[in-house]
Amino acid sequence: MANDSYRVDLDRLDEVVKKLNNVLKDMQSTSGKAKSGTHLPEGSLGKGFEEEGELRQAHGDMKAFIEQQVLARLERLIDDLQKKTSKTHGAYQDQEQNTSNAMNKGHTSSQNKYS
Repeated sequence: MANDSYRVDLDRLDEVVKKLNNVLKDMQSTSGKAKSGTHLPEGSLGKGFEEEGELRQAHGDMKAFIEQQVLARLERLIDDLQKKTSKTHGAYQDQEQNTSNAMNKGHTSSQNKYS
């Protein structure tokens, strides 16, 4: 197998990490809006009808679901993916440096601290 048949583009991995960081920042902004920008105070839907309390309760339930089950899970997923991608980038970068150093010294790299 030729040496150039397997190659990792570290610049692309770095780009993915940066984009995931931006997505995470955007998600945190969205999460903040969902928490503070969607308050439904008593009487805002009108007064004197039986379903007003039920509507506010349904709104509160849906708001909690979106915050806890959707946005929080997405943030955790994106954060986990960003951390793993960053770790992978670092591992490949370290291995590339070790291989380069070994080749410059006329040796082959036999140490792999990431396996």
